[in-house]
Amino acid sequence: MHGYELKKRLSYMLGHFWTVSYGSLYPALKRLEKSGSIERAYSVKEKTRNRNVFRITVRGETEFMRLLTEDTSDSSLVDTEKFDLRMAFFQYLEPETRLALLETRRRLLEDQVAKFKAYRSSNGDEDHYRKGLMRHKVELARSDIRWLDKLMAHERETIRKRDAAGGGEDIEVEEEPQRKVQAASGA
Repeated sequence: MHGYELKKRLSYMLGHFWTVSYGSLYPALKRLEKSGSIERAYSVKEKTRNRNVFRITVRGETEFMRLLTEDTSDSSLVDTEKFDLRMAFFQYLEPETRLALLETRRRLLEDQVAKFKAYRSSNGDEDHYRKGLMRHKVELARSDIRWLDKLMAHERETIRKRDAAGGGEDIEVEEEPQRKVQAASGA
């Protein structure tokens, strides 16, 4: 794809929670090309300019997988934006890797809930807004934990079915239609 196509694709895939600007895209493409992660496949002459069409290299695919799987530090998995961005590409990971990342994220959210509760109970502050904010943070984390529990159950079932079938490719676990809609909407 050339830069314009890539921006459109990324905006479609990530636009609800991540913005890609031309000001960051084109320098990133130059860095990726310089590192050997992408290469120019060809150029297309359009009116007064050339559009360079890029493709990912084997090195780029390896780097992409490394970025998805390597940094499993608490700071990487507790940051909602970073986790959401990684999760947008979960389809490229093995079910065991997805499950491990989800379990770690869940554990970190449980730790956050405990810290928020401890703060609320130890802080004699009567500030209505600060208390409301802490309550809201706990509710958000608990909601995410419930959602992660469903995702983890799905991954475990995927692994179980794959193993029962003899190992092969990932087997898609059929969900009830209502769950599919909820999963697609993020509910």
